Amino acid sequence: MAKVWIVNPFDPLPGDPEQPGRYATLACLLATAGHEVTWWTATWSHRFKREIEPGAIHAACRQLGITARFVSVPGYQNNVSLARVRSHRAYADGFVREALCEPSPEVIIASNPPLESAAAAASIQAACGARLIVDVQDIWIDTSRRFLPPVVRWGWRLLFQPWIRANRRAYADADAVVGVAGGYADEPRRYGRRDYRREVVPLGIDLASFDAAVSKGRCLLGEKPPGEIWAIYSGSLSRNYDVLTVAAAAARVSRERDDVRFIFSGRGHLEPEVRRIVAGAPRVDFLGFAPFEDWAATVTQCDIGWNAAWPEALVLFPNKVFYYWAAGLAVLNSIPGECADWVDRTGTGLTYRAGDVDDACRAMTELAADHSRVASMCTAARQGAENLWDRRVLYRSYVELIEELACAVSARNT
Repeated sequence: MAKVWIVNPFDPLPGDPEQPGRYATLACLLATAGHEVTWWTATWSHRFKREIEPGAIHAACRQLGITARFVSVPGYQNNVSLARVRSHRAYADGFVREALCEPSPEVIIASNPPLESAAAAASIQAACGARLIVDVQDIWIDTSRRFLPPVVRWGWRLLFQPWIRANRRAYADADAVVGVAGGYADEPRRYGRRDYRREVVPLGIDLASFDAAVSKGRCLLGEKPPGEIWAIYSGSLSRNYDVLTVAAAAARVSRERDDVRFIFSGRGHLEPEVRRIVAGAPRVDFLGFAPFEDWAATVTQCDIGWNAAWPEALVLFPNKVFYYWAAGLAVLNSIPGECADWVDRTGTGLTYRAGDVDDACRAMTELAADHSRVASMCTAARQGAENLWDRRVLYRSYVELIEELACAVSARNT
């Protein structure tokens, strides 16, 4: 039995109202395999922007054999803000302060981002002799620098120097780097690290949990007319995502065809612009932020899911595409590289050029005109979710990596 720490303040823990994420699945798999799992989380909910009530989480974690440790942090209301920076710094400092008082683990898994806490995990690893896995879910520096005002963008290296140092420290000390996509797993090379254990384990989906949510929820759009195609954009209506192209395509195609319905699910600062673009277009609906069970029941009634993001946003292989596949949806994708390759390889959709309304309309119309092709893609999508993307299958290699590193520590200490 190994002692494993997970250092991540974002993902929902067991007992949280959100759908289980990457680390909840990993923690459960490790606990089921007999390992002692401690999850270092934060007292602030990143998604709901409120203090977390720990009672239900502690109870649910104990039932699963997981220990939840809450590090006290200040809150923040905006994801891009100095308040969020202070919150992450407090999490990293609090983790180090409390972790130094605890018996040493064999393996530490630190998510990146936050960059500060990944570097903090490296300092703890050096102090206690544990093995360190840095789990990369975002190339945070490159995505964040795009939001700098033009007047200061020239000095981004100076502004980001603390996080550049944090990344360098985390990657220098990592015994393995796991990325949710290949581009993320390659990130240490930009910091001069060549000789590292590189693994790619995509986000995937907890299929049993998703199916349970579907069975409990209700479709928010009523009964689907026979022969109608439903296409959904789900996620943030914000500038990282190519949602305005989706809106323009929805406005055009819905006026040209009477068998297609477009659904927008989510919120964001671009929502007024999206509504303006589709104003007057028939068969366009907005769900806002729906409860997960109702969202899941609704999305399974759809036929096509828009996986629309700007390539420069570096959202390489996002959560939503796995949910679309689990729901049995064909995918209209604008992310090149790994995501496009899997959509093509599995025969589950089409890729169009981000920002190109004509190309988006072409892809949408091509699918809407061939219902049997859409049906075939939907079947392939669900089969892929079961055979490739279910975390219970997909994460076996991750658990084996952790156990391998833990054995190396045990062998050294005997």
